[in-house]
Amino acid sequence: MNYARTLTLLGSDSLFVGVSLLLFLRPGAGLFFYPLYGAVFIWSDLRGESETPLIFIVLATFAGLFLASRLPSAQALPLALEIAGLWALNWGFSALRGLEFAAQRAAAKETQDIEAATLDREREKSYYLAYHKDAAAQVRVRREMTESAKSIGSALDAAEVRARLVSILTSRFPGCRVGVQDAPRGDALLAAAAAKGGPLLVKDARQSPLFPAGAKPAFGSGMAVPLSVMRQVIGFVKLEADAPGAFGPEDLKTVDVLATVASLSLENIRFHEQIHAQAVRDPLTRLYSHKAFQERLAEEILRAGRNQTTAALIMGDIDHFKTYNDRYGHQAGDALLRSVAAVFADFSRPVDFPARYGGEEFALILPSASIEQARETAEKIRRRVASESFMFGGTKTSVTISLGVAGFPADATTASQLVRAADQRLYRAKEGGRDRVIS
Repeated sequence: MNYARTLTLLGSDSLFVGVSLLLFLRPGAGLFFYPLYGAVFIWSDLRGESETPLIFIVLATFAGLFLASRLPSAQALPLALEIAGLWALNWGFSALRGLEFAAQRAAAKETQDIEAATLDREREKSYYLAYHKDAAAQVRVRREMTESAKSIGSALDAAEVRARLVSILTSRFPGCRVGVQDAPRGDALLAAAAAKGGPLLVKDARQSPLFPAGAKPAFGSGMAVPLSVMRQVIGFVKLEADAPGAFGPEDLKTVDVLATVASLSLENIRFHEQIHAQAVRDPLTRLYSHKAFQERLAEEILRAGRNQTTAALIMGDIDHFKTYNDRYGHQAGDALLRSVAAVFADFSRPVDFPARYGGEEFALILPSASIEQARETAEKIRRRVASESFMFGGTKTSVTISLGVAGFPADATTASQLVRAADQRLYRAKEGGRDRVIS
């Protein structure tokens, strides 16, 4: 390509020299030969040279001025017009090259804009693809976390909550050891989590300050997260892996979230247990409540009727309890109720059901017991209460109790009938002088 440009340059130079020699040798024919400089200019311009055409124009101008000095004045004016024509030709070609250059620049800018727009679209496409992929991953993780939370939250007791938590973490972190412990028990990882009061991540146990120099930890990396109920730590979730760096901060966040869900579930279970206990137990005497008594008595009557067995009911009422309250005060009355409740509990078999019926009244359900067996138990209760010295504020007090006994199916065939029969006999014991058992 350089060889061809050299040849064309030599050709244009040769043409210029030839025209100049003709003008020098035959100045009289200068008006005829001078326009050949235009051909030299066009040749140079078509070669794409940026400076050579201008050099030729300048040289041709000097040659024209030299020629004009040797021509008659009549021929000088046409020669001047030819020189001006050369410059007009140069201006025209320059303007044309300017337009072409402007068009090229516009085309280059348009191409650059298209390439930039294409690059921007590619970047946007890459961004949206990455965003879509990340969003899909986040949706999948959130769905899994939601399902895990539902699974843990639907457990009915503490053991099931722990079992489901271990199962979920084992599935999420395959190949790792997962466990739930109640206390650190000499475990350095759990002890550190307890001291920190929050989640703990050990990426490399061999380089961790938890273990003394030269120690050989049983795991490469581990995580520990406390389980809290009512702001009290009740256990720890622990994950161990043999390889260092198996866990990262995001893994710790995942375990912490699941442990929090488990803690809330354990807290709800304990709360419901407390509510249930409050509904089942009388808060003063800790015997079963009236509602629990009614439900249990109905169950025992149904069971006895289905199995063709007996059941008995003892109803007891503290004699002159209002007088006792008025004399010693309500705090003494509450203490007396607790003491009498303890007597009923002492004479109850494991299958029996002692309850506070209401006020100073007590009841004792005796499954599979005859009326005679129930009467013997009632007598034991009466004698114990009568012989007991109830101390309150350093003062020794004493009371008696009246009791009525009824049995199924001899005295009644339903729970309400059995209660009515026992209550009527209790009333007869009161009417008969108190401190006695009527069956």
